[in-house]
Amino acid sequence: MRNVFLALLSLFLVVTQPSPGGSNVSTEEIMDRLQSAYRDVKDITIHFTQKTSVQGFEEKVFEGRLYIKRPKLIRWDYSKPVKQNIFITGEKMTLYLPEEGQAIVQTISDHPDAEPAMGLLSNIEKWEDLFTIKGEGEDADSFRIELRPKTMLLVEKVSVAISKETFYLNEMTLFEKSGNKVTFHFSGTKTNSGLKDSLFDFKIPKGVEVLEY
Repeated sequence: MRNVFLALLSLFLVVTQPSPGGSNVSTEEIMDRLQSAYRDVKDITIHFTQKTSVQGFEEKVFEGRLYIKRPKLIRWDYSKPVKQNIFITGEKMTLYLPEEGQAIVQTISDHPDAEPAMGLLSNIEKWEDLFTIKGEGEDADSFRIELRPKTMLLVEKVSVAISKETFYLNEMTLFEKSGNKVTFHFSGTKTNSGLKDSLFDFKIPKGVEVLEY
């Protein structure tokens, strides 16, 4: 699970041209529609499936629910194969491993990849500043774009699939420079449901071992 923690830490120029693959929709138009879809979104609830491929290890599959309250509150609740939680509140990330009786705490603002990683999900309007963006074509349900980070050290590129119907994100794959890969499939997106700040206010239970980095 610690590989997941590092992957999520990593997670955390629009070109006016047709997307490759025969699409007549420009990358600029796709980005305009994407940003418009999220412009008035204050909070998001999403079901996710995560596939993590680490070189030398068998691929692992996780499932759970993701909560975002813009601009800087994020909570990942993993339900399968084991229950684990990740809380991001501003500059702090906490990974809670209840079955191991541990909580790993990291100040993410000290990491050079922190700003673009956070921007991937909670600040889509900043993508032009954080990434070089180009079209990757389309399939029956999605437009695809590629994000090349301008400053991130761990991530080489991010491939994003955007729903043609809603213009919400429905898939995101992070390709790390190490060769590792993490893919998130998003579904059941709900917006502006009035998530409370208390949902993200995790207090470490007594007796839990705390590891700080």
